[in-house]
Amino acid sequence: MGARKSTLSSCSSLNISNFVRLFIVSQTELPIILRELLLVKEPPPFLDGDIHNNTYLFSTLRGFELGVIATVRTKQYADFDVALMYKIIRNLNLVPSPTQGWDNRNPPTSTETDIGDDVERIRRIRNDIVHSGNTNITDSELENRFSLFLEIARRLELYLKDGTENMCPE
Repeated sequence: MGARKSTLSSCSSLNISNFVRLFIVSQTELPIILRELLLVKEPPPFLDGDIHNNTYLFSTLRGFELGVIATVRTKQYADFDVALMYKIIRNLNLVPSPTQGWDNRNPPTSTETDIGDDVERIRRIRNDIVHSGNTNITDSELENRFSLFLEIARRLELYLKDGTENMCPE
């Protein structure tokens, strides 16, 4: 019986370690993806004016978010979290809407891979991980999530590459 308890305990520890890995990626790598998108689609010098010109967005921002936004000229998007970046991307219409729309009850499907779908997917993934009470992440679930993160990053890289090529004069 002691060996079985030890095996269960080590599996549980491994699954918690997997959750910690997911949590770290959701707080570090997923925001980097959105920061890269913002740097191209909303250069920092334009953000303040664009926010003030968007009455809805400006009225929904909280005090601490306005404080973070005030740092954009010196720190670029370094202090922006996923929620704030999502709010800016969505409300300034920086990318086309997700296939099913923003904040739809249903998440984007595996075949919905436009840039708006991936922005929506990043928000949902981050929220799912951060707000989940489930710290039991199996190796296969971890591998699946990491594969999804890589797919999103690859698509964003292609999207940004295509977008910046179109911005350069011939």
